[in-house]
Amino acid sequence: MRRRTVLASLGASAALAGCRTVGSPERTDSETETQPTCESPEPRRVELAGSATASDEAQFSATVTIERGRSTAEAPARVTVGLGNDGPDREIDVIDDGRCHILNRGAGRSEPNGLWLYRVGDAPTDRAGECWTRDRPPRDSVGFDGYGCGRYPFESDDTVATTYEVWDDYTVDGYLRPGTYRFDASVALWDEAAEEEGTDSGPTVVDWWFELSVSADGE
Repeated sequence: MRRRTVLASLGASAALAGCRTVGSPERTDSETETQPTCESPEPRRVELAGSATASDEAQFSATVTIERGRSTAEAPARVTVGLGNDGPDREIDVIDDGRCHILNRGAGRSEPNGLWLYRVGDAPTDRAGECWTRDRPPRDSVGFDGYGCGRYPFESDDTVATTYEVWDDYTVDGYLRPGTYRFDASVALWDEAAEEEGTDSGPTVVDWWFELSVSADGE
């Protein structure tokens, strides 16, 4: 049996959602697929708009740090997501690698669609001009590799941190459109002591979210 822990809201953000499957962006019959062209993009400012916070019972913390708050032709905005173990030694299904980081696969895509967060080192190479968006026509669906993530040591006071580049979502119109964008993720935690004692009933699943705001630089 999986125990699920829901993190409380900070600020006036929407209610938590569970795991989601990333589908196709909404598209009308009159829309045409156009390849992005970006020669001199306007700078954008990226800020943390809100996030969930863990209860004391979870003994788990999650933070978002804005490492670079401006997106310019020279460099994208960057954010770091850190997961902290405030309890005993445990195991977690997240690690800072190219496959099992906290925002892997569809979790790196915002709701509403508009932003993609790519792990530093794993960002696409098909950049469109001077924009931080992919140089390809939009398509009606986005697929991901099917693989599972294992259980990794998560010692007491440990932190798993991953830094992401903030990219535009090439499947929607516009470029880094001003607005607020939400990212949802789930983390599974296993209690080693409970497993050794034979009292463990499965992982505790923590649902977590945060929001980024995008504005024209200088606003």
